[in-house]
Amino acid sequence: MAGHDKERIPGVPRYRRPKDMPHDGTEPFFPNFLLKEWIVGSVVLVAFIIWIIFNPVELQSVADPTDTSFIPVPDWYFLFLYQLLKYIPGDYIWLGTVVIPLIATLLLMLAPWLDRRKARHPFKRPIATWSMVLAIVFMGWLTYEAHTQHEAALAKNPPKKKVELPKDTAIVDQNDPMYKQFSQTCAACHGADLKGQVGPALLGVGNKYSAEQIEEIIKNGKPGGMPPGLLQGDQAKKMAEWLAKQKQK
Repeated sequence: MAGHDKERIPGVPRYRRPKDMPHDGTEPFFPNFLLKEWIVGSVVLVAFIIWIIFNPVELQSVADPTDTSFIPVPDWYFLFLYQLLKYIPGDYIWLGTVVIPLIATLLLMLAPWLDRRKARHPFKRPIATWSMVLAIVFMGWLTYEAHTQHEAALAKNPPKKKVELPKDTAIVDQNDPMYKQFSQTCAACHGADLKGQVGPALLGVGNKYSAEQIEEIIKNGKPGGMPPGLLQGDQAKKMAEWLAKQKQK
């Protein structure tokens, strides 16, 4: 009984592996091999989580539809596919988007059935080993090329800086009595910052109209949505004079 126990492989019942069966280096998938895979996967996952915690990914700038210098680029793990499409003519773009990724995925899924050797040493499985090495090198090279070309394109066409409005177009003093009047009467349509909302923007309105013309619009309204009579008398005159000072250079 003692000799029989020494010849047993841990995790394999006696009736499934007789003592006279040769030791060929194999092991049962469950639980031996699967347990090792779980352990390795858990270690990699925990290490990746720790790396992300201490190396957080920074957010890029907020999307700006007026910035024509922006060059869209996918995340790093899709850069190799992004670069691959550059080498395929436009009429055959379906090769890079569907056919080539599909073939690579099927080969990866069928790998256990394409090479059924029991040997585990990489040098004893040259086809599988060199196929994977070449695939990794090819993906790394495409990723590097995509990153390099993107940085070169940004150097030639750097992002444009946002144009700031002149200082004299902003309402700085919100304690001004006329600003308080404007926020109560006009801000619902023209915006609290005069940049427009339902109605048009009033920044630079002093470049288009004089104080007298603005007063006339305030009193009588304007076709297209400006109702008459919001302010009358001295209030309309003071508001018109205040708005006439809102000019742009």
